Amino acid sequence: MSYAAGALSVASVLSTTAVLTSAAATGGTGPYTYQWYRSTTSGFTPASSLAVSGATSLTLNDTGLLPSTTYYYKVVATDTGNGNALASATQLAVVTQSVQSQNAFAMSQLVGVVDLKLGDTNVVSAQVDSSSAGGLVAGQAVKMVDSSDGIPKVVETSATSDEVLGYIVYNQKDQSYKAGDKVEIAMAGTCIYLVAAAAISRGHQCQHDLTYVGGVASSVGSSGAKYVGWAYDKATAAGQVIRVILKTPSYTVF
Repeated sequence: MSYAAGALSVASVLSTTAVLTSAAATGGTGPYTYQWYRSTTSGFTPASSLAVSGATSLTLNDTGLLPSTTYYYKVVATDTGNGNALASATQLAVVTQSVQSQNAFAMSQLVGVVDLKLGDTNVVSAQVDSSSAGGLVAGQAVKMVDSSDGIPKVVETSATSDEVLGYIVYNQKDQSYKAGDKVEIAMAGTCIYLVAAAAISRGHQCQHDLTYVGGVASSVGSSGAKYVGWAYDKATAAGQVIRVILKTPSYTVF
């Protein structure tokens, strides 16, 4: 098998933030290193001036983007065990969302948007813990971590078996959150827009899924994933944004 960089895919896109992933390189000797590149020009050649600073893992949480803008991404994989041979991933195009006006925002199906009036929802505040790997974005599932100062702290979930405390609520001012930032978290009884990882029947129980940021799937009793709510809308395919009535903090699917 010839040496090749992995394919790129989109996990989540907001107006100023994009969460992207890359499959691992294949066919070389290994170990591999990775570097993400970004441009607003299609077909660009990766160069140091276009390198995303610090973006050397298979997941990129790119912040500070412009709304309604097309960005192009590439990942260059280096095979350190084979003379530092290089392989570049096929370009991925990402279009950031437009900034919503207050009225349009109320009607938009954006991941992390709460569908009910704030007074009718179970929304709590917490702080992003310093152990958060890459920060948090709207719609992301979070779990609680212990802290000595008495302030509730949360980090991103890393497995479907994690106890989900709730989901980050979208707002127009802050669409991504770094360690130390305050976040609002939707919990049991809240109706929130999340992403279907596959087709989901209306009213079906949903479990935590890591395929997408804010991902949910139809519950499977033997999966070990956490039950997080039930589908208020029907999803006919993966990637559709649907309303989910939350039942979090979560518990094991039964």
